[in-house]
Amino acid sequence: MRSWTARLVGFVAVLLAIGVVALAGVGGAMYWNRVELRGEQTTRATVAPLAVDQIPKVFGYDYQTVETSLTDAYNLLTPEYRQEFQERATKDIIPQARDRQVISQANVVGVGVLTAQRNSASVMVYMNRTVTDKSRQPVYDGSRLKVDYEKVDGKWLISYIKPI
Repeated sequence: MRSWTARLVGFVAVLLAIGVVALAGVGGAMYWNRVELRGEQTTRATVAPLAVDQIPKVFGYDYQTVETSLTDAYNLLTPEYRQEFQERATKDIIPQARDRQVISQANVVGVGVLTAQRNSASVMVYMNRTVTDKSRQPVYDGSRLKVDYEKVDGKWLISYIKPI
C-alpha cells in the first residue's frame, strides 16, 4: 500500500510541475506578445512624423550649400545606407547641383505606415518636390517613396529609400 501512495504522490507532483511550467510558458508568451504589440504601436506613432520631418532634409538642398545640407542628412541614415548615399551624392548629386545651380525644395504631403515592428518599420511617403535650376523655370515633381527605418542604438534611422 505504501508504494501505491508514494507513486500517487509522485504522479501528482509531476502533474503539478508540468502545470506550473505550462502556466509559466503561457504567461511568458502573453507578456512577450504584449511587449511586441506595444513596441509596434510605439513604432507606428514614431516613424510617420519622423518621415515628415526627415525626408525634406534628405531631398531638399540649395546648390550653394548642398554639401552642408547633405552632410546633415547623412546623420539621419544607418551606417550601411549612409555609405551608399554618400557615394551617390559625391559622384552625382553635388556636382550636378553645382553645375546646374539646382535648388530642390521637398515637401511631404502624406505618410502611411506599411509595416511596423519594435526595431524596424516601412513607411510610404508622398512627396512633392520643386526643382529650379539656372533656367529659373521650376519643375514640379510628385513622388512616392518607400522609406525603411531601423532602430540603431535607440535612434530611428533611415535604412533605405526606394522610389515606387
